[in-house]
Amino acid sequence: MRLAMIRAVMLAALLLTVGGRAAMAQDDQVRVDSAFSDTIVSTLGYTELNVTVGPDGIAAPSEAAAGYYLVKLSAMDDFIGYLDIVKTPDGLSEQQLTDQALAAGRDDMPQAGWTYLGGTNTPGAGESASFIIRLEPGAYHLAASYYAEAEGSEEHMALAPLTVTAAGASSPTSSQAATPPATVTLEETDNLQYLVTPGDIPAGPQVWKIANTGSQHAHHVVMVRIPDGATSQQIVQEFNALMSGTPIAGHPLFDKFIWTGYAALQSGGQTTWAEFDLKPATYAVVCFIIDEHTGRPHAADGMVTVFTVQ
Repeated sequence: MRLAMIRAVMLAALLLTVGGRAAMAQDDQVRVDSAFSDTIVSTLGYTELNVTVGPDGIAAPSEAAAGYYLVKLSAMDDFIGYLDIVKTPDGLSEQQLTDQALAAGRDDMPQAGWTYLGGTNTPGAGESASFIIRLEPGAYHLAASYYAEAEGSEEHMALAPLTVTAAGASSPTSSQAATPPATVTLEETDNLQYLVTPGDIPAGPQVWKIANTGSQHAHHVVMVRIPDGATSQQIVQEFNALMSGTPIAGHPLFDKFIWTGYAALQSGGQTTWAEFDLKPATYAVVCFIIDEHTGRPHAADGMVTVFTVQ
């Protein structure tokens, strides 16, 4: 769920409020307070896999040895960048691959036959984002896109092949064989739940293990700061009001979201690690992914979890 898409949801919610059109005249921009950090992950000794995306395409290695990598994403010029490492189905043309990658990344619609290993989205122009992933031998693609911050800007998607070779002389060092030391775990489940442990998370830089422990659904993570006292149930109710066109009493919670973090689409069985430096506050993780069977965002069926940082 890109910032532009969050803004669209927020505006739709405003239109359902009493006096929504008047509220539209107020500040309707998505507020961002990025919690992306690399204070810890940059010290763990993993080889960096640098990916840059922009009008000239994708600049990244085409081959890597199996092991853990610290993937660093940046975008050229004044653009925002998105990345997911994927396995693609056979038999698709280059245009079909591009269109389906864009549908998954931009529109939150996972595609049949694709495996999404995980990725990230840079929080703003000129900024970078990173995550840790273990790459097993095989043939993959880097699905990366770029877009401008301006409302209505077009998103441009490209794919670049990445071959991961088996262990050998060029394999990662022994430090890269170690599992990243996570202090927070976020599980994505097939019954449309986020399980965040521990319940109260310490403020400051923390490494999050983000694991899709199911097999049926792909999920992502949109992390937002919300008002103290807000509940998961309230957010789910607003999603359902939005889906049904039911007016929302008062100002919607959506309008009070402050975007703080993100982890890209992951299929069942996939795990990534990301570092977030969160301030003491109340937060929610929300899944905007559209279910292929119901046509509803996972959040409307309960995939929202509120947690606190102390």
